[in-house]
Parts: sequence; C-alpha cells; structure tokens
Amino acid sequence: MFSLKLIRWCFLLSMMVALIVLSHTHFLSVNQSQASSPIVSLLDRLNLNNVDLSAAQGQVGIGVMDLNTGKSWFHNGDQRLPMQSVYKLPVGIVVLKQVDAGKLSLDQLVTVSRQDFAPLWSPIRKEIKGNSRQFTVRELLERSVGVSDNTAVDVLIRLVGGTEKVTGTLRQMNIQGIRVDRLERQLQPDCVGLTNFRPELADEQKYAAAVEAIPVTVKRAALERYLSDPRDTATPKETIELLAKLQSRQLLSENSTALLLKIMTDSPTGQKRLKAGLPQGWSIAHKTGTGPEVLGVGTATNDVGIITVPGKQVAIAVFVAGSKAPIEQREQIMAQVATAVVQVIQTRK
Repeated sequence: MFSLKLIRWCFLLSMMVALIVLSHTHFLSVNQSQASSPIVSLLDRLNLNNVDLSAAQGQVGIGVMDLNTGKSWFHNGDQRLPMQSVYKLPVGIVVLKQVDAGKLSLDQLVTVSRQDFAPLWSPIRKEIKGNSRQFTVRELLERSVGVSDNTAVDVLIRLVGGTEKVTGTLRQMNIQGIRVDRLERQLQPDCVGLTNFRPELADEQKYAAAVEAIPVTVKRAALERYLSDPRDTATPKETIELLAKLQSRQLLSENSTALLLKIMTDSPTGQKRLKAGLPQGWSIAHKTGTGPEVLGVGTATNDVGIITVPGKQVAIAVFVAGSKAPIEQREQIMAQVATAVVQVIQTRK
C-alpha cells in the first residue's frame, strides 16, 4: 500500500515538474518572440504603407540591424549596388587597420601633389596653393570619410597598397560582399564615358566641359555599363555586417574605432538623408555616397551608418541606383526609412 502511494506521489510530482518546465519554456519563447519581432514585422509594415520605394524610380536596397539583439531586415539585401563615396568607409577601415598594425601612423605626413588631383568633389584641391602640400594620415581620413574628398581617398588607397590591397584586407576581415576596385579618378570618368583622364581635368569647369563634349550615345553606354558593373559595389547585407562589426570593435582597436565613428558622426554630409529622419538628440555615424547625374539618371544616392540613442543602436543602409527621380525625392525616401526605424525603436521602449 505504502509503495503504491509513493509511486502515485512520485508520478504526480513528475507531472507537476514537467508542466512547470513546459510553461516556463513557452513563456520564454513568447517573450523572445515579442522582444525580437518588432524590428522585423513593424518595419516591414511601415515600409509597405508609409514609404513608397517605387518613388525612387530605380533600384533600392535597404538593410537594418538592431545592434542590441542582432535582428535584421532587408529589402534587396543581396543585390549589388554601386557605393560611390560609401566606399571611403571601408577604405578608412583598412587605413586604420594598418595604423593598428604599426604600418602607418596617424601623424605620418603624406605629400599630396597636383598630379594626385581627382575630379568632382575635392575641397582639398583649394588647400594646395603650390605644386604640393603635406597632410597627416589623420587629416586625410577626416577629409576622405568626413568630408568625402575624392583626392584624399585616392591618396589613402595608394598609401595602403592600392585597391586590391583594400579589398584583400576586407576579405581577411571576413567582409565578402564589398569591393573597392578603382580610384575616384578612374571611377568618376567611367560613369560618364570619359577616357584619358588627366590631372588638369580635375578643375571643375574643365571637367564639366569635357563631360559636355561626350556624345549622348557614349554616355548612355557608359551609364548602362556602370549600373551593371560589379566593381566598387556592395550589398546591403554586407554593408550592415561591416557596420555591425565596426561598432562591436571586431575590425579595429578601441582607439581607431572611436576615431572613425567620431569622424562619421561629425560629418556634415547628407543633411536631407538619414539624418533628416531622426528626432532631435539622436545621432548617426554615417557615410554618404553620391554619383553623377547621367542623361537624367542618378547613378547612385546612398547613406549608411549607425543610429544611436541612449541604450539602443541600429545599423542602417539605404542605396538608390539608376534613379530617374529628382535627388530631393531620393533623399526624402531615405529620411522616411530612417523615420520608420525610429518608430520601431520607440515602440520597443
């Protein structure tokens, strides 16, 4: 009799334990789902209802990652899209990687001559009054990543060993989907079909006149080649991965990471892009990219970065390529995407 009661008691006890374990497991599962789903489901709903991506009239790639949870959302996440000046961010990472390795110093002086001049946006050209001037590696980083100076990034690419070295270093850091293949002085003329670029064509008026003289058929062919060219492209997924690894200090030392993020945060570019969708008091460490307009088509309009608000960080990347919409419209879409992300973050508070 006693043993039978003991058996029944043990059976009931085991059933109670099992029920408690199952209930606890279900509770955790529900809570984890509720904690992680908003960054996916809410953002997806907002994109569909509040952000008209078709208004870009071109290819749109978007990536978002909650850096606190690792949850991510993508639109055309695996599509290769032209970076334009966004590629100055991975170049900056490679430069600082060499600084961390002792191969370069931030205070090291680098000579920039008129023979180094690149076309289009390059304020550094006005700083060189004679044939050349010396800048520190830090100054070139600030001008390249912060101000998006084309000459500065070309000098830095050469300094670290060329474009193959840049892409090779990215591969060593397990960044597979980002390519840096050409200097700006090669990339920009390729967009419009300009051959035989010479340093004297870096002058804004001379460059504009040279581009104006290119036949429409040549420009159209160059545009089509550029938009289908895998060189100097990135996918939204790999861009988000780069940003996540940068923020988590997986790529660079603490000092180098802090320096790069400060340069990106202080950058004055892209005021009407992702920045425009953020509330007052929020910050973004970011890098923009803007390609030339060719026959009414915006080759590339981009903005990628890390949004920060106390207690939360989100990596975001928006690429718009081959767009027939006005640049104001493209930038408005970026701001709307940032606003959608903000709403997700605020919802999760």
